Amino acid sequence: MVITIAEFAANFNLKPYYVSPISEKKTMKVIEVDRPGLEMSGFFEYHQKSRLVLIGKKEIAYLSHMSEESAFQSFLQICANETPGIIICHGQECPKVLLEAAKRKECSVYATEVETSAFEADALNFLSEILAPRTSMHAELLEIFGAGTLLIGSSGIGKSEVALDLIKKGHVLVADDKVDILDVRDRLEGSAPSTIYGMMEVRGIGIINVARMFGINALKRKTHIKYCLELVAFDPKEPLDRIGTSNQTEEILGLKIPYLKIPVSAGRSISELIEVAITNFKLKEYGYDSAKEFQKRFDQMAKQGSDKED
Repeated sequence: MVITIAEFAANFNLKPYYVSPISEKKTMKVIEVDRPGLEMSGFFEYHQKSRLVLIGKKEIAYLSHMSEESAFQSFLQICANETPGIIICHGQECPKVLLEAAKRKECSVYATEVETSAFEADALNFLSEILAPRTSMHAELLEIFGAGTLLIGSSGIGKSEVALDLIKKGHVLVADDKVDILDVRDRLEGSAPSTIYGMMEVRGIGIINVARMFGINALKRKTHIKYCLELVAFDPKEPLDRIGTSNQTEEILGLKIPYLKIPVSAGRSISELIEVAITNFKLKEYGYDSAKEFQKRFDQMAKQGSDKED
């Protein structure tokens, strides 16, 4: 996904110093932004032309130490064809040499009252989501004990019913049926499409409004996806890891998260099993692995038996 500099400016309500039909259509393709301190001194060896450029108080102050011609030549290179635009922060006036260079190179220049570091943080957060790699999955997404958890499985396995049971237990729904997923700086963020946000389909009942039925605290717009659980029909012939020593992962957008397969059958409380699974995942994160502890005890008992035989 891409965004034009005009769309970016509209989102932040920026004041235009210079725009043209050509300049406002330039697209932003990278998340990073640039402050051209070294470039203003004439050092362009590592200059990233495709980045949004921010001009702060330091850059404006440095201009007073430059000749007009030198500053103009530097700004001509800063206003490259690939540069999406320039933002002047702190509500400062646009330097005449910058405006001339921007017009020459068809590069948009905007202003904001926000101070430079704060605007840089806001721009990075905004671009991180807009330009993030993305995908969608047929799944449930809930926050269980504060951890974003994907529930996947074949259609009809009962994902929505299990999600409903978890909501009744006090956990939080993010998305039902379809989950939009972004890779935001190596962190998976999940949310519901706007058309189905807050709604659930329950077979035999229809569509329900989660916030109206269970309270606004039962709903959240997005969450950091940490775990993935797959519901599968129980098959007695299917081999299972009864101890839990295998640490499987699910790969989404190139990022791996802990994964577990949970067999579904009559009489099993799937919602309670899911709570146990999430708690076990969290214990592993804190350095305690029940399976390894069991294996350690078993090995110690075997060693003690071997010593007695000797």
